[in-house]
This record gives sequence, C-alpha cells and structure tokens, in this order.
Amino acid sequence: MDFKELEYVITIAQERNISKAAERLFISQPVLSRFLQRLEDELGISLFERKNRQYIPTYAGELYLDMAKEILNRKEKFEQEISRVKKSQAGAIRVGITPGRGRTLLPKVLPDFHRNFPNFELNIFEEDVSTLERYLHDGTIDIAFFTTVKKIPESYGGFRYEVLSKEEIVLCTSKNNAFSILAQEKPDRRYPWIDLKKLENECFILLKENMRLGQLAKEILRENRMHPETMALNSIDTALALVGQQYGVAFSSSFRIEEHACAKDINIFSFGDTALDWDFVAAYREDFEKTRPVEYLMELIQQLNQ
Repeated sequence: MDFKELEYVITIAQERNISKAAERLFISQPVLSRFLQRLEDELGISLFERKNRQYIPTYAGELYLDMAKEILNRKEKFEQEISRVKKSQAGAIRVGITPGRGRTLLPKVLPDFHRNFPNFELNIFEEDVSTLERYLHDGTIDIAFFTTVKKIPESYGGFRYEVLSKEEIVLCTSKNNAFSILAQEKPDRRYPWIDLKKLENECFILLKENMRLGQLAKEILRENRMHPETMALNSIDTALALVGQQYGVAFSSSFRIEEHACAKDINIFSFGDTALDWDFVAAYREDFEKTRPVEYLMELIQQLNQ
C-alpha cells in the first residue's frame, strides 16, 4: 500500500479543489488529476463528485476517507511504538530514591529490571527528599521516588507526580509496655487506635527535620499541643530498634512495617481523629519521555511498595 496515495485523497477532500490540493502536496495539478482518475478506474467507482469546480466526496469517497484516516493513524501509532522500542534497547536513566526506600526496594527491583533490559543502565542517587527535589529541578536526575506529606496535583510546577501508593503514618511502641490495653479497635482503621496524648510522658524518637517523617512528626506533636521529651535520629531503623528495646516511642510509615527486623518487638497503632497518610510518588519533569524501561521500573517499584 502506498500511504502517500491515501494522503492525496485526504488532501483533495480537505481542499475541495484539485489545484489547491496539488499545490499543498507539492506536485503538479495534472499529476494529481491523473492519479485520482486512475484510482477511481481501479476501484470502479467515483470517489468525488465534480460540481462547480469543487470536489465533493461521494458516499464511496466518504468510506474511502474514513478508512484512509484510520490506516494513517495506525501507521503513526506503529511508528511511535517502534521508536519507543528502539529507545528501550539501550540507554540510561538517572534515578533518585530515599535511602530507606532504596535499601528495601532496590535489591529486588534491579535484578528483575536488568533481566528485561540488560543493555539499559540505571544510575542511582540515594538522597533525602529535599536533595532529590533539588536534583529534579537542576536536571541531575530524570525521575525520583519519594513521599509527599501535602497533596500535590498530578501536574505542578513543570513536573508530574504519579501516586504509586498511599501509606498510613503510625505510632510504634514496645510490645512490653502497657499501652496496648489503652488501644481500641475501630472499623475504619487498619491498626488498633490509641489516644496520642496518653503517651505524652514518653520519649518520642523523631527523625531529623531534613527528613519528611521528621517534619511530619513535629507537626503532629504541635497540632496536638504536646511537648514530650524527644530525641532526633537520622535512621528509622535505629528509632524502631530503640522502641523495641523499650526506649521511647516513634512515628513510622506503614510501608512494610510488619516485615521490619524489629517487627516482633513492637506494637503498631493508628492515632488521630482521621487516619493520617502520605503519598509515595514518582516525580519527573513534564518533558521527560517515559520509555518502556521507565514504565517497567515504575511498575516494579509500585508492585513492591504495596
């Protein structure tokens, strides 16, 4: 099939004039006229009615035009898919992820990714959220995976944010303390609910404020008008290990909390009038092309982050 001939017929229908159509197609009017006559002879039917020097599509012509447009649309989509496949054969993506999330996800994601895209390189940047956001803005990385405390529109400030999962913010205490007797079962909560203010005399182990969870923990205490003793750390793993040894309480994301090394030593509680959650997102510039390797990487991370 000659796709150019389909374009000829579409252009004639759009212009309604053979001379104007020929001019737009950069061919001579006699050549275009001979082409149309030959095509109609081959089909055995007129595609255009010649009326007052205008070319009006007949019923057969309308059918031909519909099919021609569909064929050309399919051709364009096919070429786009072939281009995407070519780009997925080799290349590199600069990926940003927070250290805690990277430690949990990357050992499972990377082997699977490289089995499917052996010639594609992933350059990993493990940094806190503020640094990852800066790297996105200055072009150091192509895509970043992190949590957002505030709800962000899908498209905002020249970037796109795809929500991969929602995670509840929970309170963790030692299994060996008496707080579990204060907890209540609530139908709308995944974990037993506890009144946060009843723990005000406990030491709250917080993450430092350059980390999302540290910022959020400060806001939670401030909103509840609580002024407990606090300790600031860089690692949620260290915080939960201390909690398991009956040294204070800590806020955490529900992300794989039951699989944590300290899970056997801690209790997990919901708190607040409504469940507090945050979004785990993939963020990238609006002009960033999501090739098949990028989509596959996002799918893997989303599956493992459930």
